[in-house]
Amino acid sequence: MVRRVLFSVVALAVLGFFVLPRTCSDVEKQSIIVQGDRITVINVTDTAWTDVDVWLNDHYRGQAPRLAAGQRLDMPVRLFVAGFGQTFDPAKQSPFSVGVTARGADGSPVMLTWGKSRRR
Repeated sequence: MVRRVLFSVVALAVLGFFVLPRTCSDVEKQSIIVQGDRITVINVTDTAWTDVDVWLNDHYRGQAPRLAAGQRLDMPVRLFVAGFGQTFDPAKQSPFSVGVTARGADGSPVMLTWGKSRRR
């Protein structure tokens, strides 16, 4: 019995050693990263995007005119603004969704999402 438990613990440790590096590298390849008070959008495609809109919690918007291939757009959540000029206040709310829309180099639409929208 003790050998089985010890074998299970060792097997889990070895498995964790091989799985953990893949998990970290997958996080780096994500297109949308939400960490604390920052939203990061990464263009992982081979072409530039134009007219980039980033929507936070369905109501707050951030923009960038262009995002080159491989480029990162790193925005503090306080820069996101709603329709009547309200800024996102991380002390009062947390990010639950991020939506990104843009136009690809060939004019095709680009749409990315993180989290779950509460729009009906």
